[in-house]
Amino acid sequence: MPSFWDDLIGKYSGGSSSMDEYLGGSDSRFTSVAGLTDSGRAANALPLPVEAGTRVRFTTNVGSILTYNDFPPRGVEGTVVKVRTAQGDTTSQDERVFVLWDDGPLRAIHAEHLRRGRGLNKVGNSVRMMVADLGDLSSFFTAAAGGDDLVHKATKDLWSLRKEGESFVVERLFTDDGNPLKV
Repeated sequence: MPSFWDDLIGKYSGGSSSMDEYLGGSDSRFTSVAGLTDSGRAANALPLPVEAGTRVRFTTNVGSILTYNDFPPRGVEGTVVKVRTAQGDTTSQDERVFVLWDDGPLRAIHAEHLRRGRGLNKVGNSVRMMVADLGDLSSFFTAAAGGDDLVHKATKDLWSLRKEGESFVVERLFTDDGNPLKV
């Protein structure tokens, strides 16, 4: 003779339950909840790798605010920067993107909490520049010993140098605490 529990389990184990049908609906009231899940956050995350100079903004929600001791104020945008790490010069590490925020500090923010900024990319001398000829740089930089790095003559900041197509890309390097990397 089946027990109460056997009867209950047998009744709901075959097919889908009403809860499955409810959550699987196409109504926007049901799909809006999907955006709060891990898969929804991952789908909306800033795609990695991110190019230095890209403008980003912080998504303010309970999960993102509780993740950081210090997070950017609402409405403040930032610029993705390249940082020298043990693995080499990079704009992200462990799915965290290095961002120099317009309010001052450099913060490593998880890609799930970032969206493209509304402002234009910064392609100036503070983060990244592209030049057609290395002679264009001779009045600002000297070659650093041992590689593809340049030293800014006035500030002694370290900049990386690489060729991208027919142009040369020069990017300012930062330390983990947000200060420009010095010689």
